[in-house]
Amino acid sequence: YTSRFIEQGREGAVVLLRPVSRAVQVLICIIAGLVWLENAGFNITAILTGLGVGGVAVALALQKPLEDIFGAVSLFTLQPVRVGDFCRFGDMMGTIEEIGLRTTRIRTLENTVISVPNGRLAGESIDNYTLRKQYLYRPTLRLRLNTSRDQVHAVLEGVRQMLEAHERIVKGAPRIRFETIADDAFELKVFAYTDARDYNESLVLAEDLNTRILEILERTGTKLVPPGRIFYRDDCSEGDRADA
Repeated sequence: YTSRFIEQGREGAVVLLRPVSRAVQVLICIIAGLVWLENAGFNITAILTGLGVGGVAVALALQKPLEDIFGAVSLFTLQPVRVGDFCRFGDMMGTIEEIGLRTTRIRTLENTVISVPNGRLAGESIDNYTLRKQYLYRPTLRLRLNTSRDQVHAVLEGVRQMLEAHERIVKGAPRIRFETIADDAFELKVFAYTDARDYNESLVLAEDLNTRILEILERTGTKLVPPGRIFYRDDCSEGDRADA
C-alpha cells in the first residue's frame, strides 16, 4: 500500500499506515488475550462489560484526538491541500509544511510556524492559491468629480487598450466600465484575469498593471480621490475647488 500511494503521488497518506497497522496489531493481541482467558475458565461476558464501561470513559477522553485523526484522514483522502501549497483559511494565510496525524504545520507570511488541529482545518473553508489557474485583477479607479467627459473617455480607452495588449492578461475576459457616479467620485471598475502561476507572481503582475494605469492617468491629466466626501466652501473659486 505504501508503494501504491507513492505511485499515485499521495505520499502524505503513508502517514496513516503506521497507526492503522499498530491498531490492527493491538486488536489481534486483544482478541488473542480474550480467547486465552476464555480457555482458562474466566467469564468473558463480565470482562467485556467492564471493558465497555471503561471504553466509554476512554472515548470521552479521546474525543478531541480522534477528531483530529479523522480530520487527517479527510485531508489525506480528499486532498484539499498538499505539502507546499499556499492557502488561506479563516484569517490566516501561509504555506503547508507538514500534515501530521494530530496537527498541520503552516508557515505564515510573517515566517512563523503555527500548528493547526486537523479537526479544525478539515472543517474550514480553504482557499488554495496554488491550485488557481488564473488570478483575478479587479481594482476600482475613483476619479475626481471635476474630471471632464473627454478625460473619462480617454481613461476608459487607454486602460482597455492596455489590458487587451498585455501579454499576461487572459484574452476575452478583460474589461473596464464606468459603473458608478458616487457622491465624491466617478468610479471605474476594472475586471481582468492574469495567467500568473502562483500568488507571488500575481502580485508582481498586479504591480505592473497598477503602474501602467497610473501612467495612463498622468497622460490624460486625471487624478484619483480617496474614499470619503469632499466639501466645498461657497466663497472658493473654481481653481481652489479643483485644488481641493
